[in-house]
Amino acid sequence: MASEYVLSKPQVGVIHTYGPNLTAFEFTTTPTEPAPNVVLFVGGLGNGLLDVPYLPPLAERLRSLKTRDGNWVLIQILIRSSYSGWGTSSLRNDTRDISALIKYLRSPIGGNRKKIILHGHSTGCQDTLEYLSVKSYEPDFDSSASVDGGILQAPVSDSEAFRSVSGIPEDKFDQLVKVVEDEYLAQGKKNVILPEKYRKLSFSTPISAYRFHSLASKRGDDDYFSSYLTEEDYKKSFGKVKKPLLVLYGSKDEFVPDYVDKEKLVSDWKQATDPTFWSPLSKLLKGAIHNIGPGSDEGAEADFIETVVSFIQDL
Repeated sequence: MASEYVLSKPQVGVIHTYGPNLTAFEFTTTPTEPAPNVVLFVGGLGNGLLDVPYLPPLAERLRSLKTRDGNWVLIQILIRSSYSGWGTSSLRNDTRDISALIKYLRSPIGGNRKKIILHGHSTGCQDTLEYLSVKSYEPDFDSSASVDGGILQAPVSDSEAFRSVSGIPEDKFDQLVKVVEDEYLAQGKKNVILPEKYRKLSFSTPISAYRFHSLASKRGDDDYFSSYLTEEDYKKSFGKVKKPLLVLYGSKDEFVPDYVDKEKLVSDWKQATDPTFWSPLSKLLKGAIHNIGPGSDEGAEADFIETVVSFIQDL
């Protein structure tokens, strides 16, 4: 999901190629001396390079940070789901791409990085939680692709957001989802692009039957953060996290329906997470909209950045 677009000033950095047509951007001014520790940023639906406004100031703050493990740097990954690719991809594809980049970063050509924190924004939070609760449990998971922590910034339910933004009554929205289930998924046509009436619900992005159902249906593959989910649902995701986890949910997030109790939601996630790994720094970010850009209260961005820094220092 995309908030208001903000122009970013030119950025200096290094482009990494970590697979066929797969790249990542490192915000660095010293390419010959790569920082040993990385915050790896994963954007949300429609996001591409540099279109989340807090990235440059976060990168600048991280460049000044030195912990007992050494210096830190911000890297933004571009995956198959970036830009309009999300409409025909999946969380499974995303975590494969993320895993490939992490293994690359830990290799000599990628800089022999030490600590890597996976930082999701919006639907990138689904990727982050999928990585921590599903991908890392796969039998063939390579330990070199493990991460040292996770950050969820704007972990909003796409199912609830799609329904809220569409303006379609709940029962009629459910009918659209049911048609996809019966006429596409049940017929083995999960990769077929849905007709125009569905594109109006996907921000004009061509979308496959599978991805629409994954994002829009209740308890679809993308459904990690909805307020209607139960303790048992959260135990299958948050309950499987075995790395430090920081959750930052904007108090003014425009993609969250009014009926959602944000404080309760974050509390529910905390209760489902092993207290060993739930960061006490997790909170509602006062005055922050979805991407902490224009429309946020003064100081919201600084609060976010300094909370991230404190999380890193506590690792």
